[in-house]
Amino acid sequence: MASRIVGMISALTIVGVIAAAAVLLMLALDSEEDAGRHSAKVLAESVAGWLQATGAQDLNDSDLESLIRSNAPVPGEENGDTVQFGDLWVFNQQARLAASSADARPITRDEILPARQVLETGSETVIESLADGRYAGTAAIRGLDGEASGAVRIEFTTSQIGTHFELYRTEYLIGVVLILVALVLTSWFLALRLARPIGLMVRAARAVEDGRQPEPGVAASLRNTSLTRDEYGELAGVFLDMAREVGAREIQLNALVEERTVELSEKNEALEDAQREIRNDLEMAHSVQAALVPSELPEDPRAGVAAYMTPALDVGGDFYDAFLTDDGRLAFAIADVSGKGVASALMMAVGRALLRSAANQHPDPSSAIASTNDQLCTMNPKELFITAFFGVIDLNLGTLTYVNAGHDPPYVIRPNEAPEMIPHTGGIALGVLPELDYAETTVPLDPGTALYLYTDGITEAENANGQQFGRERLEEKLAETNGAGPQGLMDGILVDLRQFTGDAKQFDDITCMAVQFVGGASPEPYIPGRGETHLASGWRRMVVQPTLETSLPRVAAFVERFAEAQGFSAGEIYRINLALDELLTNTIEHGFPGREQDADISVAMRSEGDTVIVRYEDNGPEFNPLQATEQDTELELDERPIGGLGLQLIASTFDDVTYERTNERNVTTLRQSRAEPTEDSD
Repeated sequence: MASRIVGMISALTIVGVIAAAAVLLMLALDSEEDAGRHSAKVLAESVAGWLQATGAQDLNDSDLESLIRSNAPVPGEENGDTVQFGDLWVFNQQARLAASSADARPITRDEILPARQVLETGSETVIESLADGRYAGTAAIRGLDGEASGAVRIEFTTSQIGTHFELYRTEYLIGVVLILVALVLTSWFLALRLARPIGLMVRAARAVEDGRQPEPGVAASLRNTSLTRDEYGELAGVFLDMAREVGAREIQLNALVEERTVELSEKNEALEDAQREIRNDLEMAHSVQAALVPSELPEDPRAGVAAYMTPALDVGGDFYDAFLTDDGRLAFAIADVSGKGVASALMMAVGRALLRSAANQHPDPSSAIASTNDQLCTMNPKELFITAFFGVIDLNLGTLTYVNAGHDPPYVIRPNEAPEMIPHTGGIALGVLPELDYAETTVPLDPGTALYLYTDGITEAENANGQQFGRERLEEKLAETNGAGPQGLMDGILVDLRQFTGDAKQFDDITCMAVQFVGGASPEPYIPGRGETHLASGWRRMVVQPTLETSLPRVAAFVERFAEAQGFSAGEIYRINLALDELLTNTIEHGFPGREQDADISVAMRSEGDTVIVRYEDNGPEFNPLQATEQDTELELDERPIGGLGLQLIASTFDDVTYERTNERNVTTLRQSRAEPTEDSD
């Protein structure tokens, strides 16, 4: 600020001095010309007066020339100026040349006219400025009566006057420079005095900004400035008041900061204690959640299971489960709860418990999933949802029945084949809407076939560059580990996943499961009709869901798996499926009309030498299919009574059909030789 003020004042001073110097120089040049003209007048009149006094009108030309050459002193000599005459002419009363100096140039009209003007008009001395720095003066020579008796003209140069002027000009320039320096110094001093209060306020403001009081000398100078009655004084006074207010507020603020610091320290300690408690609770929740997820998976020589889960936070929302149902089937599930944290973990625990309970209450996966969904909808205040895949493997039949509730479809990996996604059943996530129907699908499993189930934490895992692991990479690794068994299959994926992600942060829970169907006979016996839940050696049994749309495909898959293992022909498979289809339809439609959920139906098969035995049981009202009304095949279709035709076909197709009522159950046993029947038997 001070430097700008000084610069502005100095610049204005320099401009003013230069302008003044230019004006003075012009005036000096005008003074030089005035001095020459004045000298011409004085010399001309002095010579004219001298000639008049000496009687020059009576001198001849020779005497006049001698007089001029004598260089006699003329007026003005006392000033120290010496005049060098160039030309001198003396004219008579008729303006004719009477005499001239010896070296005078020839006279011309230009010299005669001024002399004539002086003689005729009696005017004052005529002064002229000639070229080459010469001046001329023409004056009248007067007699005793005062009348002009002649004229004298003198031309001269002012060399001596010019030398003095040059000396004067140098001194003038030196004076101008000195004045300029003095003015600059004066302006600098004045500018410093003007800017000093502002500089002091700047220093004081910086001190206040740094949280310090202004220096004593600065504060004293500002107090003195504030006593003046100009703008600087008012500004200094306002600044001092502001500085005192800032200082007082800073003291108050420091006191408040110290007070708040103490409070914050106490609250930080309380927060640390609370965080410590939360950490302990989370560790406890992590331990509880780890205990909820089965650490020991089902062991059965006909299947193998391996699973892995790691939450992104202390607790997660993913879960898996695998267990043997009460009727000896292998049930397994994998699920992903929306969100993360404690709420998702609690939802996970509830969902797992409900699903396991429903799986033992409902033999059909679709019914178990629907029951779980209804219960979750009644206890879901946070509107969370669960995507789940639930499957049941009938280890005796070699069939998989599953329901997909909005989850990523698992992969089925058959021996020596590329992995394929299991078709989706179209169900939505659990906990969204109550009273939903879920479709299920049953597929046969060959021995050695494996299933790989996972959550999106695997496919969406990212590395340090933000790239996702993806399905394509997962499928490539599944193909590489085909035949490695459940644990080898799962470990291969996890190792590749860790190498891919590196040190990148985990944003989602990572859960996966591998299930492999090995096949083989049941390790425990089962005697049909005696209420046991396991198969005896040679028998294979399945519990049939009481819904025709889903039970008929499952029964057909069961028969196909058994027939394939026993080497049945296509015709034998057809007859068995046809008979079971008729028995099952008759039981559900006529034995349990409107209350299909109460039906308890099972089918068991075994081979005795060349004979195939099929045992069909239900808990419906007593009904002997062998006593059904026989249909007259000669009648038109619209004339035949309803029912009886299918049962009639069963009796005519198999070698032997028997019925008994045992333990409040209808038991129909079908026997058929493995040899193709003759046309007569058909």
